[in-house]
Amino acid sequence: MAYENILYDVSDRIATVTLNRPDAMNATTDELYQELQQLLGEIAADTSVGCVILTGAGKGFCAGADLKARRDHMTPIQLRARHRWILKDILEPLFRLEKPVIAAVNGAAAGAGFNIALACDFIIASEQASFIQAFAKVGLVPDLGGMYLLGRVIGINKAKELCFTARKVLADEAKALGIVNHVVPHDQLMGEARATAARIVAGSPTALAMTKTLLNKASNSTLDQMLEYESYAQTVAYLTPEYKEGVQAFREKRAPDFAAAAARG
Repeated sequence: MAYENILYDVSDRIATVTLNRPDAMNATTDELYQELQQLLGEIAADTSVGCVILTGAGKGFCAGADLKARRDHMTPIQLRARHRWILKDILEPLFRLEKPVIAAVNGAAAGAGFNIALACDFIIASEQASFIQAFAKVGLVPDLGGMYLLGRVIGINKAKELCFTARKVLADEAKALGIVNHVVPHDQLMGEARATAARIVAGSPTALAMTKTLLNKASNSTLDQMLEYESYAQTVAYLTPEYKEGVQAFREKRAPDFAAAAARG
């Protein structure tokens, strides 16, 4: 499929997804969401992709919803149906994608853009990045999972402050709060993201998928539940060709080729 609002590239098992509306700071539209929905499905099914980098074109990561595309003509029922589509068919598949996703935040991540970044597994930020839960400025509530995701990352009291005040958080403060894993010079952002992704894709695809799924469940599960999940997952891992490859590589004192082992089945 040809995309008009997204750039997509795959090399060395790393997929790079670039929101591509730079003149609008990559603000989201329904057309962009439709393309992202399609692309997430393709990535999920593509065994040649082991890790995803999500970033923005130009000076911004994503400025949130494009407020020029107002929906005054829509009824409350229609608005709710639209939001449920975005949440269930785009945000949730991004969060649950069984491949690690790195947000490479190159500039402003505002409103929905902030929460799209939070739905990724972790964030590497340019020193020029900023984050803002901008919803209160236009009389809205945080969406795209923000009220769930932000509190998980920084704690409920800090999440309330950022949502209530709609204040901008710069890259260094975002790192101190735990929103961002690493802050790097602007011109090194994509290099750092790709280097991190390269370390990830060297791992077992099956083990990575199960690890991500279980870590996503951890904060909402009891210890007993997590131990049970782990026991099942580890049993499956022992049966995979990746585990056999890992043991053989260890014995032969070489780097394992997990991707090839997974492809052989």
